[in-house]
Amino acid sequence: MKIFAMAAVIGATLVSGILPSSASVEYPWCVITGGRDGGVMSCGFVSYAQCMQTRIGTDMCVINPRYHGPRR
Repeated sequence: MKIFAMAAVIGATLVSGILPSSASVEYPWCVITGGRDGGVMSCGFVSYAQCMQTRIGTDMCVINPRYHGPRR
């Protein structure tokens, strides 16, 4: 009985690890770091002001091209 329970727990763990997460959060503002060298876009800001306070030097804030507003 214990072997069956252990197998069920292992099986559930393996299956849950394979399925992709359905929680995807997109925020309206991104900061681009690295500027001239191609840069990296990090989109985790709820406002332009929040993005501007986070950026350093030549980093710039842009509207997130993947953001489509709140879902109804």
